[in-house]
Amino acid sequence: MNVYHGSFTVIEEIDLSKSLPNKDFGKGFYVTKYRHHAESWAKIIGRKHKTKGFVTEFIFYDTEFTERLCKVKHFDAYNEEWLDFVVENRNPFGKMHDYDIVEGPVANDKVQNRIGSYLDGLISKAGFLEELKWHENTHQICFCTLKSGFKRNAAVA
Repeated sequence: MNVYHGSFTVIEEIDLSKSLPNKDFGKGFYVTKYRHHAESWAKIIGRKHKTKGFVTEFIFYDTEFTERLCKVKHFDAYNEEWLDFVVENRNPFGKMHDYDIVEGPVANDKVQNRIGSYLDGLISKAGFLEELKWHENTHQICFCTLKSGFKRNAAVA
C-alpha cells in the first residue's frame, strides 16, 4: 500500500530519534493512506518552518508484517479502546506501549487541550470520544520501531 508523510522537508531516511512523544499512538513515524491529508499537514508544517512543505511517499507491504514479525495494534474505528489508547499516549505521564505498528483513525487536535479535563472527570468518556472524532474518514499508521519495515518511494511532491 502507498502511504504518505507530510513534512517541511523531504524524508530521505527515517530517524525515529527525531520523533516526538505524546502523539495519538505514541512516539514514532506517522504516515497516512490519504495523500490529501499528508498534503494538508505538509502545508501547515511547511509554513511553520518557512518552506513549501513536502509529501514523501512510501510503500508499506502490510501483508508481510503479521503478528509473527511485528507486534501490531489496529483500530477499525473510534471507540472506547481507541480513546483509552490515545489518552494514555497523549498523557505526558502515560505509560509507553510496546507495539511496532499502530494503525487507526486520527484524533481531533482538541485532545491535547481537553485531556486534563477528561482525566479530572470533568468530561465523560462518551462525551470526550465524540469530541475527538473527525467529520471525515481519517487514517494514520505509526511506525514505532524500524522493525516494522517500509520503503521510501521515489515520488516526492
